[in-house]
Amino acid sequence: MENASNEDDPLRDNLVDLNDDYIENQIAFDVNSELVDINNDSNKENLQNSEPFVGMEFESEEAAKVFYMAYASRVGFSVRISKSRRSRNDESIIMRRFVCSKEGFHTKKQNDTGKRKRKRAIIREGCHAMIEVSQKYYGRWVVIKLIKEHNHVVAAPSIVRYVAPEEYAQLEPFEGMEFPSHEAAQTFYYAYASRMGFDVRIRLSRRSPKDETFVMRRFVCTREGATPCEENENKRKRNRAAPREGCQAMFEIVKKDQDKWVVSKLFLAHTHELANVPNKVHYIQSNSEVVVLAKTSVLRENSIAPTLNPQLADPGRNFESQATNDQEMIEPCRSAFGLDDTQKLLGYFKRLNAENPTFSYAFQVDKNDCLTHAFWADAKARTSYYYFGDAVTLETSFVENKDLLPLVMFSGVNHHLQWEMFGCALLTDFTEASYIWLFQNWIAAMGSHHPTSLTTVYNEAIGSAIAKVFPQTHHLYSTADILKRSKDILANIYFRCASFEGEFYGCIYEPETVEMSELSWKKVLDKYDLDDNSWLQSLYRIRQKWVPVYFKDVFTADLSASQRPESLRNIFEKYFNRRTALPVFISLFEHLMAGWSEREALEDLAASFTRPILRTPSNMMKQLSEIYTITVFNIFEEEFVESLGYYISSLDNDGLIAVYSVTKEDSEATCRVRYDNSGDRAKCSCCKFESCGILCRHILRVFLALDVRTIPDVYILKRWTKEAKNGFVMDECLRYSELQRDALRYAREGSTSGEVFTFAQQTLQVAFAEVVHMKQETFSRCTLR
Repeated sequence: MENASNEDDPLRDNLVDLNDDYIENQIAFDVNSELVDINNDSNKENLQNSEPFVGMEFESEEAAKVFYMAYASRVGFSVRISKSRRSRNDESIIMRRFVCSKEGFHTKKQNDTGKRKRKRAIIREGCHAMIEVSQKYYGRWVVIKLIKEHNHVVAAPSIVRYVAPEEYAQLEPFEGMEFPSHEAAQTFYYAYASRMGFDVRIRLSRRSPKDETFVMRRFVCTREGATPCEENENKRKRNRAAPREGCQAMFEIVKKDQDKWVVSKLFLAHTHELANVPNKVHYIQSNSEVVVLAKTSVLRENSIAPTLNPQLADPGRNFESQATNDQEMIEPCRSAFGLDDTQKLLGYFKRLNAENPTFSYAFQVDKNDCLTHAFWADAKARTSYYYFGDAVTLETSFVENKDLLPLVMFSGVNHHLQWEMFGCALLTDFTEASYIWLFQNWIAAMGSHHPTSLTTVYNEAIGSAIAKVFPQTHHLYSTADILKRSKDILANIYFRCASFEGEFYGCIYEPETVEMSELSWKKVLDKYDLDDNSWLQSLYRIRQKWVPVYFKDVFTADLSASQRPESLRNIFEKYFNRRTALPVFISLFEHLMAGWSEREALEDLAASFTRPILRTPSNMMKQLSEIYTITVFNIFEEEFVESLGYYISSLDNDGLIAVYSVTKEDSEATCRVRYDNSGDRAKCSCCKFESCGILCRHILRVFLALDVRTIPDVYILKRWTKEAKNGFVMDECLRYSELQRDALRYAREGSTSGEVFTFAQQTLQVAFAEVVHMKQETFSRCTLR
């Protein structure tokens, strides 16, 4: 006897009303919604070859389904819906979780003793592979959770076939109609339902007792049956999209021969009016292929081409803000970035600038209006530069890798020793002229406040450009970068002489004076016969810019190598390669920066409400534990503790100025501290305070010996304190940003009711008149002066 069972569609919703908060911590980017031809091979290839990742964004839930089904078929596993979440406002779906069909475990039902168990087609074995999409406030769907790994062997990849209902426009169902498989019959009836204006679900299936394969399937209208009554009247009822009202329309097929399925029962009449159903996408999965069935317009709209929403792009060609060469396109663009990318990126920047005028950007295009250079800096970058822009690093390592986007970044560290971004650029060439363009636009966006130091890789074009744009800034080359390049260029010496690396590094980092550095350098070159090496000769000529002893009195904010923020290279190699669409990269990068801002805010909060545990009961420690951020205080505390292992001896003292020798126990290394008795001022030969802004252990040892119990204010840099970001930023754009934020809050509160709105509008008009009057008076006073 055949088995009968009620069976849901493989992707039927298992609705769960969850109460957990919506996940906001995510990286997001836009997905294209342009109309593209689904029969175009390039679009199909794009869909089938895309990889899912957290932050991927879709036009609709159906677009996410299309994408993940195609991905699953390509990898070799099947998919089902595990969980859903509905909005409390209108009961619409706001979250979907798609999982591998082998996710979870089969539960053992009670009272099933003696009952013959049906062999399941798919055994659940606890696979964790899943993708979860959630609807954001502006309507799009974003991947917020993703697990790709499977704990089982995946099957052979399936072919994905896209079918539009229009392909069956000339066919009507009838009893006796034959199909080669039940999947083909299902595809046909779903297409028929889509054309007629109703939706379908699987009502009943039967399997053969011999091999558990299907021998009957019944498809019914979603309004078949009756809506179940709730026993608890007080329970909140869910508003069903398609209420069941006893519709009898159905389509039943049975298996006759090995490769033949016949329509055995058919009822076409409906008890309700037919209308355009939502643009739903159906999936019919067999052993060899997956059929994606949807209207042509839906498939077009859900194309998974990762680019910026075209509505953000400027359809015109009026490139503003440093755009050049406004000419008609004569020939196809041959630059690194195409005309389409250029227009979309410009449109994106214009939108951000319209939303917040403190967003600054600059463009440079070629004669074909194709992007060659782009620079941008948002309000956060500009504000951060105001507080922490004394020491800046120009990150250009990504341009060396041809597989990555040619990104250039200005960065530094904040008072928590976290990365701060001061602006970014995309460059298609790296000439002196290109860097001059970049530096000029960057410093203009930063209010023309030049940094104290600017560290870059060793590059002659960069060096020449900095000399022209920042003549007063200390330009330094990254010591680590030069040593890394030296290891490649001098690979033969490193290989032949195992001791060379240690001695070479020693002559760079160990000397405490310029004279000692010169002697150590000459000693190494003589020992390994490298006097004629052209690379080392070039390094010697620029030694003042990369050997630490030459610029130890220049502020670089480099407190400790171990405290430096983690490298960005892994992130960029993963997400920002040449295959990443340009507008997608910008949007994704924006969200990455937002994540960094959130991390900084969390550290600010922690610093405000927590105090470090002191290792010593010193007054200095108590003083600075209230002032420094936790990260910086921990570094200072280490210096203080280390100072206890030093002893001092007086070298000279004329009553006003005293010179002390500070030496570590069991060591010959000595530093000299010059102390001014009149103002508790001290200067050490190690120059740690000058380079990092934190007092060194040598000065602290002298202070302890002279009974200086608190750190003088002159040695407490505001940029390392909890109050680093307090104070008024004297910049018109930043003032605008503050007022704009307050105005938005005012608008939200003032629009809550008609009465409040009237009062808010009247008050605003009075305030606006007073502001205009104040502005006129200020202008008059300035004119009289």
